[in-house]
Amino acid sequence: MEIEPVFKGAEAYLYLIEFAGMKALAKKRIAKDYRHRVLDERLRYERTVEEARTMLAALEAGVTVPSVLYVDPNEKLIIIEYVEGVVFRELIEVEGCSERVRKIAHRLGENVAKLHLAGIAHGDVTTSNVIVSNNDTPFIIDFGLAKKTRDIKEHAVDVHLFLRSLESTHPEHRDCIYQAFIDGYRSVAGDYTDKILAKVDEIRLMGRYVEARRQRTVWSM
Repeated sequence: MEIEPVFKGAEAYLYLIEFAGMKALAKKRIAKDYRHRVLDERLRYERTVEEARTMLAALEAGVTVPSVLYVDPNEKLIIIEYVEGVVFRELIEVEGCSERVRKIAHRLGENVAKLHLAGIAHGDVTTSNVIVSNNDTPFIIDFGLAKKTRDIKEHAVDVHLFLRSLESTHPEHRDCIYQAFIDGYRSVAGDYTDKILAKVDEIRLMGRYVEARRQRTVWSM
């Protein structure tokens, strides 16, 4: 009997499986019919390798991410540790900016800073891409867009995306949770934090400028 995926994303499906006697998640990148077959094979192969490499680099840097258990680039397959817990977004919906949530946000900030100091940008740091384990450890998941880079703008985008996720799903708790996150980030990254925050301000200013231009264009039509 074919196993049904527990999650269907745009790029990959996730399957809950048993691997080496333990619960695990199998992530398989799916073929794209609109791409040339040879190009599609190469892209999925390369992205599988890159995702596994960045996860392993994150683990080596002391970041709490699920362990990589098995990789088969030819099958576009990664098997990772299954983390028992709750999605951070759902925890915030229940508890708001409780002391527990603030502590988790602080630890998440520490982890994101460790990523950046190791030369890794996650590419999609949101409250939906963090699993809070049963002992309140935040595990960063979904490294599908992650890459090795020392570009400060790429690092700032991670912080910006986290702030945007708070604004879109938890606006009433934005400032409280974001401050805890930044405090955690600063405890690891030190003065680099100020450079990141300045770049985040630039990104947000550019976003507002583009939106204003778009609105003017719409109204002038």
